[in-house]
Amino acid sequence: MNNRKLDIPEVQQIPQFMKIMDDLSVGNNPYLVGSAGTGKTTIGEKIAYAIKGRAENDGRELPFTIVNCNQWTSPIDIKGGQTISGYKEGALIEAWRDGKVLILDEMPKLDANTAGLLNDALAKSAREDAIIFNGNNEPIKKHRNFGCIATGNVIGKGASGNYVGNNKQDASLLDRFSGCIYRIGFNETLERQLVYPAVVDICLTIRKSILKYEGKEDGDDDTEDIMTLRTMLNFERAYELEMKRETGMKDEFGKTYRKMPNGKTLKDSLHSYFIAMTKEKAEHIKTEINLEGFLNSYKSSGMKQAFITEFKRRIG
Repeated sequence: MNNRKLDIPEVQQIPQFMKIMDDLSVGNNPYLVGSAGTGKTTIGEKIAYAIKGRAENDGRELPFTIVNCNQWTSPIDIKGGQTISGYKEGALIEAWRDGKVLILDEMPKLDANTAGLLNDALAKSAREDAIIFNGNNEPIKKHRNFGCIATGNVIGKGASGNYVGNNKQDASLLDRFSGCIYRIGFNETLERQLVYPAVVDICLTIRKSILKYEGKEDGDDDTEDIMTLRTMLNFERAYELEMKRETGMKDEFGKTYRKMPNGKTLKDSLHSYFIAMTKEKAEHIKTEINLEGFLNSYKSSGMKQAFITEFKRRIG
């Protein structure tokens, strides 16, 4: 795993990126912990590309395989086994055999007994030519480029008030990630690089107001109504389409974007976001951040020009 072509634009904005890559390169198992929407799985995918010396989305076979962990994840999903349509190989075995990065997405949601199937492999991550057995009890030799990254909303040592679907994991499993646990929280530098200025500014203002309302410190991502990077990107996609229509841009076929009656807008996205809050909390935050003022100004001539400038910068 020494062929490192860091063709990942955000690498300098993710402080843990190189540390996680170094862990994988020496056979350690990184565990990325943070609230929903903070980019844990995305970071894992980016690292899988980088450590293989590849550019993201290069059209080749994915350098990672993902287990979307939940209470129904079975031994077949992990190690393989017989199904109604024949034998199915498990994600762990595929990554182990083919030298991929295994991403255990939301690992604490696994049933603890099922999670125990990972113990042997993760204890051998640093060993050359280590052997584990698949669902047919066949020996499988480890590829030198195998790696494992786990993600979770919690460490896995107990229940969470905000994330109730997690299970307490056995200490032997958590020990496989000892010394390699990374807190993935808010990253304003990265958010500002990825998200249009108008969108990121209002989102960061909302986040600060939520934290203040809940009596939390800046940067605390353990909030009831969280403003995450994922939420910002959801807003951004609607905003970009809206502004293309507002400014009369042309698509790749030369066709002009036209305003659509009742089309999705950034205003719609923001109103939808506040629906999930209690009415009292939502009204307090809307007033404190002067949401009405923002909604009345984000499509001004100056803001439209700022969008056009940023859009052109993005497409080079």
